Amino acid sequence: MIGTLRKAGAVVAFSAAVFLTHGVAVAAPTCEWPDESTLEAILPVATDHGSQASGVVVAPDRVLTAAHALNGGQQYFVRIGDDFLNARLLMKSVAHDLAVLEVETGTIKPLPISVAEPAASQTVWAVGFPRAQGKTTSSGVFQRNRKGALHTSAPIDSGQSGGGLLTCQSGSYELLGMLRGYGAYLSGDRYVKLQNHSVAVAATTINRFVRPFQ
Repeated sequence: MIGTLRKAGAVVAFSAAVFLTHGVAVAAPTCEWPDESTLEAILPVATDHGSQASGVVVAPDRVLTAAHALNGGQQYFVRIGDDFLNARLLMKSVAHDLAVLEVETGTIKPLPISVAEPAASQTVWAVGFPRAQGKTTSSGVFQRNRKGALHTSAPIDSGQSGGGLLTCQSGSYELLGMLRGYGAYLSGDRYVKLQNHSVAVAATTINRFVRPFQ
């Protein structure tokens, strides 16, 4: 899928606990909304076949994206700054819907991949470029893990495939999953999109896939 849009999702803030160190009150880091440094790791991806999707910098010069977004393409591109740069396909798994592109990512800080299992109702943020437009961030909660597919209430749209499903612990953001699609139900002879449902490849699967270049 491919696209972009800024949604005003509910901003969930953890309670601001205060710790005392040598008599000085210090506010604990919070997880209100992904900061610009974190969001910088989410990039637009395109192919010469006309596909527009999203990707995540997971290591220097390595961008994770959805394998299905590259179907039909012979050349691949990642937008760094204002320009789309040629990228080389390094790895692809149709079974897990994962692919890794090699492209010069410059000073972009890679997004750490989570090693923890998501907890019930854990706050998540879905980030990508819906419909080949601007970067969109929406919030929701983790709902369930179905055989490595993470279901959440964070809404997404076409074009956000390959984007990041983020989580946060003590002010530090991590990649909990890679966005791969939204939920839909069959109504007559057509599918109707669910407004608050997204599906992502779990970080545990991503970690196994990217292990060769870590």
